[in-house]
Amino acid sequence: MNHYRARKIAKIVAIVIAIAMVVTSFSFIMMVPGMFGMGSYVVYAATEDENLDSQLLTLKQYMEYVLKNYKDDVTYQQMINGAFTGIINSLGDPYSVYYSSSEEGDEFIESVTGEYSGIGVSIDSYNDECRIVSPISGTPAEKSGIKSGDIITHIDGIDISSKSLNEVVMMMRGEEGTKVTLTIRRDSQVLKITLIREKIKNISVNYGMLENDIGYIQITSFDNDSHLEFVIARAALEKQGAESLIIDLRNNPGGLVNTALEIANLLMPEGPITHFEQKGQIVESYYADGSSAADMPIVLLVNGGSASAAEILAGALQDSKTATLVGTTTFGKGVAQQISDMKDGGTIKLSMYYFLTPNKNRIDQKGITPDYMVSESINIDAKELEANYANFAPMNEKTKPKSGEAGLNVFGAQQRLSMLGYTVNKSGIMDEATVAAVRKFQYESRLYPYGILDYTTMQKLDKSVVEFITGVGNNVDLQLEKAIEILK
Repeated sequence: MNHYRARKIAKIVAIVIAIAMVVTSFSFIMMVPGMFGMGSYVVYAATEDENLDSQLLTLKQYMEYVLKNYKDDVTYQQMINGAFTGIINSLGDPYSVYYSSSEEGDEFIESVTGEYSGIGVSIDSYNDECRIVSPISGTPAEKSGIKSGDIITHIDGIDISSKSLNEVVMMMRGEEGTKVTLTIRRDSQVLKITLIREKIKNISVNYGMLENDIGYIQITSFDNDSHLEFVIARAALEKQGAESLIIDLRNNPGGLVNTALEIANLLMPEGPITHFEQKGQIVESYYADGSSAADMPIVLLVNGGSASAAEILAGALQDSKTATLVGTTTFGKGVAQQISDMKDGGTIKLSMYYFLTPNKNRIDQKGITPDYMVSESINIDAKELEANYANFAPMNEKTKPKSGEAGLNVFGAQQRLSMLGYTVNKSGIMDEATVAAVRKFQYESRLYPYGILDYTTMQKLDKSVVEFITGVGNNVDLQLEKAIEILK
């Protein structure tokens, strides 16, 4: 294909994902100024709650009582802000936020779209803790070895357990060249990592040629022109003779949803890209027009740091059979937010939709499971893996366990499958999850996928674990290697 042009997708909404390297969690934002202002007001139907007026009157009396009797000076506005915040907090949704002033809301929006100085991480709230979703490629966070799943407990020695995500983000941002120290909990370890803040400039698309005429495109986030960069990258690779393509979405925390839709439209056949669901009903769907469907094999790399808009693209390409997914299960952030201005100057970021894959699968808190589960090698301690492997149960019993059977062969297989990233219960029993994992391993290893632990499967499984540990020691990218293997 020698000519590319940007295509507009019908009904694309301007939804932005908030990359927490700049602010809170990576949440979708749709700008709708004036939902509660500009002459527009919220109307409560009396039939929904006839006691609402009475309850609001009680709330007013409560505020008057506090104003009169509290030990320190307090204002009505302070309490009103607290009430609005309390309403949002009552939802138990980490992605919904009330900003008491337009300045705070503007600061949030600027941090989504503008240049800033910081360390380059996306974060979210998990079990009331601040969790790293992913370090951003090329930033101080990535260079320092911060990992997806790390829990931030302190910033510059300050306990952040009572801080909001927005407050945490603002603590990590600061003037270029200044230091910030994060205290991080990683499993049973407590680490202190000092970073130097840098200007975070998001170069979202990188590309190059690999062996066997395979083109490689990395998308680190979805900004407002990533789809145009993608067009240029693909054209350049095709000109260099690319006959297949690897698209790398690992540690991509998201970005502009319409950009992800544009890229999906550049690859997919005609059909749905994603659906938006509210209160159990699909309220909007977005479609590829099929005019520029990819005419080459594609492998998509994903991991636990692939989130939101990245998951929209991953789900679309998987369900439409456009690409084969390789890696580990994605983050599982499938909730879209809308930002609205209130009449009094406040701003609300409210979760309004779930997004679904083309096959209408909800991925929130579940993620997308790749077609090939392959663990990452980067930042894994090879010596620790070797020590674990040395303690694995041998698989030398003269049995070929099938569903419902038990034994050391089963337990040893479960230990090895777990190390390779498969989800199993290490019980020594061939339960449903273990049979499914064995079947998947057999399929990925080009063995007959019937879910029985035969001798060939056990030998291949043990060999795969040894290769995995060896690859880790040599810092080999096992996921990329798998993608290349598939496309050869």
